[in-house]
Amino acid sequence: MKKKIYLSIMGGIGNQIYQFSFAYFLKKKFKCDVYLDISYFNSISNFNKFKFHLKDLAISNNFLIVKNVSRFDYKYISYLKFFSIFKINFLFPLFQKFFFKSYIYSFIYEFWKKNERIKPLVNSYYFGYWQNMKYLKLMQKNLNKNLIFQINKRKKIKSFIKKNLKNNTVCIHIRGGDYIKLNSHNVLDKKYYDDSIHYIKKIITNPTFHVFTNDIVFAKKILNRHTKRNHFKFIKYSEFSDIEEYCLFTEYKFSIIANSTFSLTSSFLSKKRILNIAPKKWAKNEKNFKFTKSFNRLKFI
Repeated sequence: MKKKIYLSIMGGIGNQIYQFSFAYFLKKKFKCDVYLDISYFNSISNFNKFKFHLKDLAISNNFLIVKNVSRFDYKYISYLKFFSIFKINFLFPLFQKFFFKSYIYSFIYEFWKKNERIKPLVNSYYFGYWQNMKYLKLMQKNLNKNLIFQINKRKKIKSFIKKNLKNNTVCIHIRGGDYIKLNSHNVLDKKYYDDSIHYIKKIITNPTFHVFTNDIVFAKKILNRHTKRNHFKFIKYSEFSDIEEYCLFTEYKFSIIANSTFSLTSSFLSKKRILNIAPKKWAKNEKNFKFTKSFNRLKFI
């Protein structure tokens, strides 16, 4: 039997990048076929209506895309995590035919855990976010060449960069929307952005700000004391796709990032970035920003 690995792709662009990078690591390690299960995007679990953005990247890396590896809606796949939580994965083969159309040896689960503790296995289904910079770093050149460069060379992106990006242009990411309802994340407040903008204005003369956000109403409330006195441009009005915004975010020399994988991973991949301003705290259950060791261009506010 040829070695296979199935890996769930879910969430927004930042999480998709993490998961893809982990799949790339597994492919290199085991020299096996990798199947990306994208059934999440057509399931009731996808309440944010995220889209799968890495089809071309998958093709360029010889990954296979599947939409119906499970016999049920994607949301039920998450229930299989209990085999890992209760350490009864040895029972999984008895149930796998009930859940999956293809033979899968085991179900490997990672959710807000240190995935270094998980022993990789072939012919398995991987479910989780895999937020580890070592996988992202392994695929950094590949992502820049086959994703970011390809997107940013599009005519409308190149034109926008030429007309709007200067040495004093700063990108800001504000995550509202679902974050306001999530218990696991801090919703960054006005103070974080006030302090960050104040710091930027001390080191850059007459800065202009480009705002990337999934929630313009929320973002305008956060920035209302600044927008009348400074030049702000909301990128959403330029009508770029989500993946275009993600890749465009890498082109700025200065950034104020949110506690979101969108701005975190794109900032890490950026070749242009001189300084990233980041929140000291990432999630509610963490004392400090957990990705500190991976960045050397950080200023915490």
